[in-house]
Amino acid sequence: MATTGEYIVVVINGISIVVTVVGGLLTILTIWTRPALRKLVNAPLVSLSCADILFAILYSPFWIHQILNPQWEPPPALCWVLAYSTPVLLGVSLSHMLCIALQRYFKICTHSTRLNSTRALVIMLCITWLVPMVSFLPLHIVEEVKVDRKMKRCEAGNSDKIWAKIPPVILNTILPYIAALAFYILIQNHVRKSKKRVQANAQGHLAVKCTRGKGGNAGSSTSTETNKVAKPVRNLEGVVWVGDEVSTSSDDGQKANDQIKPSKPKDAMILVAPAPGTGLDEQGKTALSSDEEQKGNDRKESDKAKDITRTVATVSDQFGKTKRQQHAVPGSSSQSCTSPAERQITKMMMMLFVVYTLCCMPIIVMVIFSSQVPAEAFTVGQLLATLNGAINPIVYGVMNKNIRQGYKHILDRVLNFIT
Repeated sequence: MATTGEYIVVVINGISIVVTVVGGLLTILTIWTRPALRKLVNAPLVSLSCADILFAILYSPFWIHQILNPQWEPPPALCWVLAYSTPVLLGVSLSHMLCIALQRYFKICTHSTRLNSTRALVIMLCITWLVPMVSFLPLHIVEEVKVDRKMKRCEAGNSDKIWAKIPPVILNTILPYIAALAFYILIQNHVRKSKKRVQANAQGHLAVKCTRGKGGNAGSSTSTETNKVAKPVRNLEGVVWVGDEVSTSSDDGQKANDQIKPSKPKDAMILVAPAPGTGLDEQGKTALSSDEEQKGNDRKESDKAKDITRTVATVSDQFGKTKRQQHAVPGSSSQSCTSPAERQITKMMMMLFVVYTLCCMPIIVMVIFSSQVPAEAFTVGQLLATLNGAINPIVYGVMNKNIRQGYKHILDRVLNFIT
């Protein structure tokens, strides 16, 4: 006769089976039917959901039957399948954690596209399934497979031969777990450094703006003067080039010379246009005596105007480049990969790893030291392992908006079909 505690374990087990199967199927259908989620990066989630569904179907029902009927002896072939599939599926789940962490690391920290191809993804998923299947096979061939009354399930290697348990445990548990943990630590460190760089760039850009605000008058006057110089000269008649040993003796010419700033060099080419009808110097230095001299001066003045236009254009280009460089904010190439969407996906994957650690690692450690662990602790550890598959779909829906909307859309269609 089962006790009250055993009935509670049976009820929790039954609920976890339903949630795991329904949630896993919803996850697979959502990723398959929604274009926004039908990407290679989500293929490991589909494979992980398949592993969770298989674990819920193969392990939990027979454990419930063993709790309600302690004296039941399953057929040897069935007992062997149950004993072999349990550690294999746990190892497959942890291998998926490593696969996802590896994808996130290459996506965020290295910007490499090597793992984005279909071929690389297929190879990774094949390794994820084949390594646990091959590594646990010798243990279940060498060791006797039978029902363990303490664990209330079929178990292999319960003869305390640790040497037979350690190699597959190291290959499928310790190494993948340490590697996945190291990758997530590197990702978190990279994201933190990226945030600091973005904040430093934003503060520097703000300081540049404040500095420009204080010196706004000088900047505006400089740009005004540049615009004035850059204005093309269309009418060059009667233009006098100051600094080419040309002087005017009239009053208007004297006023034009007075307008020249003292800071300007003597050889600077400054255009001074006298008023129409103004007479020139009687000394003949600037007087125009014939049409040929007028044409020759016009040609010289045109060449000089072209030279000034080129010089002004060069100065304007340099000024524009300097202004663009001042406005440019240096940014790292990792900002695209550390966007809010990518950080949200990474948080979801890290949460899956934390859930696996809390749910599955206790039972793995207990199996290694099975002779020193009481039966009650085994019951709690196995119950946590069954809850892992039920929690994963909840994590998907809570932390990913697209998956949550996909769940709702599929459930609405199912309810409409039923009603």
